[in-house]
Amino acid sequence: MRMSVRVIQVMAPLCAAAAIVLLATRAQYPTQPVLSSTALAATWVSPAGGSITFANSNRFTAVGLRLDKFWGGCAGSGKISVSGTSQFLSPQGDSGTGSYSNGSLIGLYFDDTAGDPSTGCTGGGITLTSWNTGSATALCLQFDPDTPCDGYIFERH
Repeated sequence: MRMSVRVIQVMAPLCAAAAIVLLATRAQYPTQPVLSSTALAATWVSPAGGSITFANSNRFTAVGLRLDKFWGGCAGSGKISVSGTSQFLSPQGDSGTGSYSNGSLIGLYFDDTAGDPSTGCTGGGITLTSWNTGSATALCLQFDPDTPCDGYIFERH
């Protein structure tokens, strides 16, 4: 009987500490907020350089994007400026097809990229993901779902 009481005395605080750590970690993990067209319509600026302006008409203009960091020089060197159309890929954030008025994945499709080496590796577009980074919603260009929003980040300006 004494041994089981001792085990409980030792295990109870350890289990409580593990639960607190688990809850604290979960609370700090960013979420993917669903954005509306109205919430997206603004200029989003990156501290790493570049901006993307979304219009209510599903059009965007991007200035000074630094895509070479993500495509290892294949997307040209330096900054690019493009325009095109934007579209939510699905209301729940999963990729899909169709035309949605909200979502957490935003596809940007570049106009007239034929022969432009600066956009060659992008396939004529990029996908942005919305993330709640704690203090604000951000749009991120990133490739690893295990490290959300640690890539090229744009904040609403």
